[in-house]
Amino acid sequence: MKTLISSLFAEKGISNNFLKNIIIIVIIYIFTGTISLDAQTNPSSIFSPRETESKELNELFNSVRQSQEVTDALPNMYDFKTKAKRGLDFMSPGSKIVNLRYERITQWSESISKLFYSYLLDLHKDELDRMVPGSIEAVISEFENKQIKVGILVWEIGNNDESRLINSIAIFDNNWNVLFDSELINFIVGVSEGDESVNISNENSSGISVSLNNQKDSLIAYNYWVHGTFGSLNHYNQVDGTAIVPPYITAATNDADFNFYTDQIISIRRLIDPLAPPTDPCLYFGTDGQIANLYSNAIPFESSVNLSPFRNDKFNNGTYQVSGSNGHTWSFEFDFSVSAGPFGLGITPVSSASDFTLTSPGFSEVNLNNYVYYYPLGNTYRALFYDGGSLNMNNFNLLTGDSYGEIGYVNVSMPLQVAYWSYLILYPFSFTGKYLRISNIEYIRGDHIYQPTFTMTSSNYNIQINQIDTITAKIKNQSYQVDLDGGSVSMDVSSLGDKLTLLSPATIQIGTIETRVTKEFKFIVRGNSNGIVTPQINISSLGWGYPVPPDVIINNIISIDSNIEVGPLTKTLSLNMFIQGFFNTATNLMVPDTVTVYLRNSASPFAIEDSATANVTSDGDGLFTFLNADNGTPYYIEVRHRNSIETWSKIPQQFTASNLTYNFSQSVTTAYGDNLIEVKPAPDAIYAVYNGDENQNGTVDLTDVVNVSNAASSFISGYVTSDMNGDNITDLNDLVITSNNASAFVAAVKP
Repeated sequence: MKTLISSLFAEKGISNNFLKNIIIIVIIYIFTGTISLDAQTNPSSIFSPRETESKELNELFNSVRQSQEVTDALPNMYDFKTKAKRGLDFMSPGSKIVNLRYERITQWSESISKLFYSYLLDLHKDELDRMVPGSIEAVISEFENKQIKVGILVWEIGNNDESRLINSIAIFDNNWNVLFDSELINFIVGVSEGDESVNISNENSSGISVSLNNQKDSLIAYNYWVHGTFGSLNHYNQVDGTAIVPPYITAATNDADFNFYTDQIISIRRLIDPLAPPTDPCLYFGTDGQIANLYSNAIPFESSVNLSPFRNDKFNNGTYQVSGSNGHTWSFEFDFSVSAGPFGLGITPVSSASDFTLTSPGFSEVNLNNYVYYYPLGNTYRALFYDGGSLNMNNFNLLTGDSYGEIGYVNVSMPLQVAYWSYLILYPFSFTGKYLRISNIEYIRGDHIYQPTFTMTSSNYNIQINQIDTITAKIKNQSYQVDLDGGSVSMDVSSLGDKLTLLSPATIQIGTIETRVTKEFKFIVRGNSNGIVTPQINISSLGWGYPVPPDVIINNIISIDSNIEVGPLTKTLSLNMFIQGFFNTATNLMVPDTVTVYLRNSASPFAIEDSATANVTSDGDGLFTFLNADNGTPYYIEVRHRNSIETWSKIPQQFTASNLTYNFSQSVTTAYGDNLIEVKPAPDAIYAVYNGDENQNGTVDLTDVVNVSNAASSFISGYVTSDMNGDNITDLNDLVITSNNASAFVAAVKP
């Protein structure tokens, strides 16, 4: 078999590379029977022998031969030659009519009229419904009302290379103008454009009422006029196409196959004059190609299916299918085992062209490069689609890439060109810019759907025992394309411990959350016992709406954004500070003493929110317990001592998990206004709050000096405000500290 086919190719001068590409398809042709072997062999010249004439035409010839001859007729063949030349110039430039003579001339008769009527009926037997009713009868009536003559002519058409002898029946008027000729009726003298073409696209979604357009229809219709020697007709062409892509595709989808098919191909004759030429209209898909009577002269056509750029989606490996029929007797079905490249692929069933057709990086495209399929037993025109033909492209496998975007697009671009047979010759007639385009057929890129966000909040993060609180779970659908649907939100009761009691149902059904919508789910709780609690919710089986498959679900566990405190919980401030006169520079220790801390509101007028008193140790450490402070609330820390200047923290501080640590001794900048005194120099500097404010009016001044001086003169001792160094004796040492700070105008600095 391979040798036989190789011989056939060798005879036609076809390369071995071409043979490699076609031999498998040829074997499929012969052994599978999926492709008709009934090839249509078509003459490539106007000089090729004609088919057998119709019975009606033969009967008309016989009737003319048997009719009484007009012996005195002197035919003038000028009009005949003129019309014949016009057709030859259009159909076969350079050819001419020669040796024209008449065999017999007779008068129009009733018998000839009947046979001519039968001839026209037979000529248009398959299209009478597309003719003006009574138009054939009108031609017969016109001829009967004129003094017409009927003749049998013998003539030749030829050029420098070949010629053909013709016998025809001609009908002339009284002035020898030819009204009909059985050969000239086949001649085309010109073609012109018809009405404006129509291109209509419709969108649908496989019957699903959503915004995704994964199935689209398109229609293109256009027409042109074919002018013959004696009459004209209109060729009407229409193609309806449908493209379908799976609505949901991922990088792991195994059955995401794009399909295109023609709903109908119409290529018909209409508005037919009874004496119009017997053309056979057809159309073909492609651009930049050239239809030809011989395969060797044909240039491949190209139609494309491409994916939208900037998505990195691509065509996957698989078995691609192209099938259809030409509307006559031939049908085809090709399966291609495709290995996809990095950006795209091309299919050229019977050509040695590269498998890949790349437009630009990241732009995946399948090009159907050649519909002029060659058959080694003869020339055939399988690119041509006639009325009732079909074309299908199936199983074009798609995969999503890694680029951003919820929606991907497939585009079909099928340029349509038209042709027609006349005189057994194929004549292209093309309109430029006529495309069956189906653009932006959409699919959801499953790997890139914007995922929902989940939050959990409380209306109050500090509640008392028996107080009611509302915990709210929020689900925000961030997708622009797909609804969320199904599943439930459940409070994890165990996460409440014994601190909160759930009063509302533990599980709430989610239902539908439309695109870009946030839905809230509320749970009612009551404070039960003192403590800190971190509630959690469970998201179970949250699904998606169409077109995401039902097995794609979301499960999640969400914790509240901040802990809830129940009951009168205490807050603890771990404070480190030193008092100027109480500090011993030799030991880095100080005399312990009692200090009061006030928590001030962070906003003016800086109201006192809570206070606590504690003993500050010799290391400067003190633990202060507050009953009314809240976590997460900013407070200024104000420190007061029996004879020290009140000192504020640099900025407001807040409790986290009921604890706060602050150190006034490490840096001067820890106090508001840097209002600290260095009691030990660098490099291990230690800072302390000023003292000397004996009367606690916020300023160390003469009044404080006088008070301390009087107490020293009176030998006052014990735990008194005039004791500036904590030795329980008021003496000169205390007076020096007070006097120095008064001279330095030490005073409280606060917001």
